Amino acid sequence: MKLYSLPLSPYAARVRAAIYAKNLAVEIISPPSDWRTSPEFRKLNPLVRIPVLVLDDGTAVAESGVIVEYLEDAHPEPSLRPRSPKDLARVRFITLVGEHYVSTAIMPLFGLFDGKNRDEAAISAQLAKLDGALKQLNDLLQPGDYAHGSRLTTADVWLAPLRYTLEGLMSFSGRTELLDRYDAVRTYSDVVHRDPHLDRIWREMEDGLKAFMASRATAS
Repeated sequence: MKLYSLPLSPYAARVRAAIYAKNLAVEIISPPSDWRTSPEFRKLNPLVRIPVLVLDDGTAVAESGVIVEYLEDAHPEPSLRPRSPKDLARVRFITLVGEHYVSTAIMPLFGLFDGKNRDEAAISAQLAKLDGALKQLNDLLQPGDYAHGSRLTTADVWLAPLRYTLEGLMSFSGRTELLDRYDAVRTYSDVVHRDPHLDRIWREMEDGLKAFMASRATAS
C-alpha cells in the first residue's frame, strides 16, 4: 500500500497516525507536483484531495475518515476502536465535535488573519464560533488523558493534528490566549508528546510548517 500525503495536512496526518499506531507497512509519498490538475490523480480521487490510500491491487481509497475506517476494518489488530458500543459511540462523538465544529471554525481564521486589511468584525465573529466549539470539545475531555479512556483511539488520531493546528493558529495570529480557559484541550498537547505515534505526527506537521513558511518567504 502507499499513501499520498502532505506533512502539514491535518487530514493526511490523521491517516499517518493510524498507520503508525497499527504498525502497517504503508509507503508514504508526496503527491505529484501537478496533483491539483493531474488527470491521473483525479482518477484516484475525483474530489482532488489529499490523502489518498492506494491498495496493492491499485484500488484507491479517498477521504481521511474513510481511509482510517478501512484500515481498522482491514487490519483490526491492534484496534483503535473501543470494544464497547457505548464507548465507541463516545469516541465517534468526540471525533465529530472535533471535525465538524472545532476544525471548521479554525480554518477560516488563517485566511482572515493573513489579509493585509484585516476585517476585525469578521475575525471576532469567527473567534466566537471557535470559542464555542472549543468549550464543547473541552467538556468532553479529561485533562492529561487520551480522548477517551487510557489508550489511543481513533478520536486521538483526529485530535492530535487538530491540537497542532490550534498551536499553529495561536502562533500565526498572536492570539496565544485562545486555550487559556480550556485546560483539557490545552494540556492535550502533553498527551500527544507522551505517545510516540502522536508525537511523531506533531513533529512531522512542525517540519511541514517550517517548509511551507520557507517556501512562502522565498515566493514573497
